Amino acid sequence: MPYDKEKEKERKKKWYEANKEKILKQQKKYREENKGKKKEQKRKWYQENKERINERNKRYYWGNKEKEKERAKKYYEENKEKLLEQDKKYRKENREKVLEKKKKYYEAYKEANKEKLLEQRKKYREENREKYREYQKEGIKDLSDNYVKGLLTDRTNLTYKDIPQELIEAKRELIKINRFIKRENQK
Repeated sequence: MPYDKEKEKERKKKWYEANKEKILKQQKKYREENKGKKKEQKRKWYQENKERINERNKRYYWGNKEKEKERAKKYYEENKEKLLEQDKKYRKENREKVLEKKKKYYEAYKEANKEKLLEQRKKYREENREKYREYQKEGIKDLSDNYVKGLLTDRTNLTYKDIPQELIEAKRELIKINRFIKRENQK
């Protein structure tokens, strides 16, 4: 008797339908008894197929971008408190890592948008002259890092990045001493 693929498929389908509950119970029982084993298998399979999975996920995302954005937005709205708490916990536990990442991002952004940032700064100064002058006066009075760095880099080829914190502290102390001497001489 020749092998008929369609008949075999139909026979398996009927057998599955007749034994569906029994099969599902067995599968559930197996999953419960072998939770750790299944989890490890999934983890191993994922590690072995990570690139393939990521590629498939990217293709799906870009093929369904609007749908995925909507899904993400809905999920965020439904789980906002939980997500914010997780984010807060992560930032607290990985403070150094987060700060380093922010610093790298900021430096890269600053390099890529130099003109834009200079233009924004210039525009802000023009629109808020009084506020900016107050800020500068405060910096001079309190000997802020930026004020001291400005004094150290004035008429040199140095940039603010070139000035180590120890030098700033030393210059700040020198300014304090000079201010003290000046006040004493005026008495």
